Amino acid sequence: MNKYQIMFSGSIILIVLGVLLGVYGLFAGNFLLCVGVGVLVGGLILLGNWITKAYTYICKDCYMRIDVGIGEALFAPPVGNDCRRIYCPKCRHKTICKARRISLRRYVF
Repeated sequence: MNKYQIMFSGSIILIVLGVLLGVYGLFAGNFLLCVGVGVLVGGLILLGNWITKAYTYICKDCYMRIDVGIGEALFAPPVGNDCRRIYCPKCRHKTICKARRISLRRYVF
């Protein structure tokens, strides 16, 4: 396993743990609710970081390669199959961009 596989599985585990702690914290007390929300946000940030490393997007209008940040990776609205509506700096508006998987083998040392 490389570090990006560990990053993805760790983010999923943190998200599930954050949801479970948050639900349990609603009934048990405020401290567990705060811990659950913190763990959930940490898992979402880790998942967004993995998406930025694993995918690049290609604009369908101008064919420019776009590397997105964590916020756009998580919250860009999906349009169709492997497509998202992302701001293209060349077209200067939000266009439909196709996701392309990056080989993560080049990051393994």
